[in-house]
Amino acid sequence: MEGRDLRRVTVDEYVALDRASDERWEYVNGEAFAMAGGTVENVLVGKNVALALTGALRGKPCVAFGEGLKVSTPRTRAYHYPDVVVVCGPVRRDERDDHAVLNPTLIVEVLSPSTADYDRGGKLVHYRSLESFTDYLLVSIDDRSVEHHHRIEPGRSLLRTDVREGEIELEALDVTLRVDELWIDLDRVAEG
Repeated sequence: MEGRDLRRVTVDEYVALDRASDERWEYVNGEAFAMAGGTVENVLVGKNVALALTGALRGKPCVAFGEGLKVSTPRTRAYHYPDVVVVCGPVRRDERDDHAVLNPTLIVEVLSPSTADYDRGGKLVHYRSLESFTDYLLVSIDDRSVEHHHRIEPGRSLLRTDVREGEIELEALDVTLRVDELWIDLDRVAEG
């Protein structure tokens, strides 16, 4: 997170800062930091993931949200903005910030060079603290692959599989996600 605007604030100050700002701010252990904007490729792939999940979840008790929905992890005192979030059942909102949800089932992060290590490490620690959380997809544009972390059962570590083609089974959502759908139009907008 080097090079980002960083501020020491209380949770209430963070919520006020995030709401008043044109930028999105994340919060971890008393520090708020401004989020960098995504590349054209990252935004496109995030949209593709959200659209694929929206179609697959039609008629099911889960809803896919694209970029912009905040996730609160009260046990670790953090707020993050994943690229895609799926919530199953009624949405539970954070009492200190009603723009943040407490019960994601699936979280998706589209990796970028500046955030990949944090997405794989620190963010995963925060997300794992949520009882509702079962699946984490880390989408890599560089090698067109997806790391799928799946919680086997509550309190147990996640099982990781790497997928480059075919399908990803999301048992908790009762859906299958086709990996090739994530790259739709990517060649059309790729740099170079």
